[in-house]
Amino acid sequence: MFVDKDGNEVDWIVGYGPPADKFQEKLKKVLAGEDTYKVLTARAAKEPANVEVLFKLAQKCASRYSPEMMAKSKELYKKVIALDPEGEAGNYTFEYLKATVSYTQAAEFDLAQASVFDRKPDAAPLKAFMAKYPQSPLIKQAYAMLGSYYQYYASGDEATKAEATTFYETYVAKYPADASVLNSYVDKIVKDKGPIDKGIELAEKVKEIQGYPPNPEYAQNLAQLYLLKGDAAKADEEYGKDFLDSYVSNSVFALTGYANFWLEQGRNLESVEAAADLAVKVAPPEQWYTFQTAAGIYMKLKKPDRALAVYGPEFIKKNGTDQSVLASYASFWSKQGDKQAGMNLESALEAARKSVELRSDYYNNFTLASILFKLKRYQEALPPAEKAVEFVESWAAKHPEFSTEKYKKLVKDIKDAIAKK
Repeated sequence: MFVDKDGNEVDWIVGYGPPADKFQEKLKKVLAGEDTYKVLTARAAKEPANVEVLFKLAQKCASRYSPEMMAKSKELYKKVIALDPEGEAGNYTFEYLKATVSYTQAAEFDLAQASVFDRKPDAAPLKAFMAKYPQSPLIKQAYAMLGSYYQYYASGDEATKAEATTFYETYVAKYPADASVLNSYVDKIVKDKGPIDKGIELAEKVKEIQGYPPNPEYAQNLAQLYLLKGDAAKADEEYGKDFLDSYVSNSVFALTGYANFWLEQGRNLESVEAAADLAVKVAPPEQWYTFQTAAGIYMKLKKPDRALAVYGPEFIKKNGTDQSVLASYASFWSKQGDKQAGMNLESALEAARKSVELRSDYYNNFTLASILFKLKRYQEALPPAEKAVEFVESWAAKHPEFSTEKYKKLVKDIKDAIAKK
């Protein structure tokens, strides 16, 4: 609820609100006293044939939802249509649909919509709108509303059920590649508990065309249909634990991706931290790399304590038997040492030693040597550094494109440090 400069309370339509920039624009107008109920009412009295003013006032009345205001809204919409039956007085844009039509067509659409969702639902005005404007940019929304009518508001007699079936067959034939359209038919079939095989056929097609990640609503519908068919195993396959694990994994990936994106932009940093916090909270233990990613985010946010809390000594105590986890942990903290001198290097050193014991290769030896070098334990650092060079030179002999420079440089730096000491 907002209050304009004259002290008038101004309602906003809930649900299909405008985009943020359009909302700001409308809010500024409200606060300046433009297009408020009081202003529009006064203008309508002075300009009774102004289609634009009447249409805006009709919308304002509809947004208040009271029976009296809804009735007034309908009268105003009808007046718009009567004044401009050919739709020549100007256009209106439905921002949430990105659709621009004449005020007359918009008025007919809003009247049809109101009739469908009225206390006594009536789909006739909507059907008339669809017949009159088959090429309208609003036609797909009209189909969707008619689908809602048949699913939730139409009577359940056999004639209406047959009518609904005919409608849905036409609907999916018109938009065969739209998963949401096909799923609306599936919704109806699930509600009616049949025809089950038809529902499964549609739901499987939805699954095929929906893209990735899978939509939970679509998967739930398919599982429900298999349960109705008596195939619990198939329902589990479509919407069981594997689905949940995959969905959580994808959600965690989306959260960390969001956080890293805005970190690079240097903006929305509060939501960056919140996204990292949520990723850590929901990530399953086996998705250990999420904790490393979150730690990197916290380090960039200059919150090293948070990084250590999620990916520090306690983490490696619980996960210190897997070589790949050990190697990744040691490498991460070795690199962070460049930014936070000596931070968590003792824990990283322990992990690096265990990793080399489990797999002595160029990567693990190089990480171990790097950590020891940062800790100024040069004599201990030299053997694994030289071992890493042996490995990479052997590899480079067969793959000349592979560079050995950074590995040789570490050996040289260690030797120079020993000489100086």
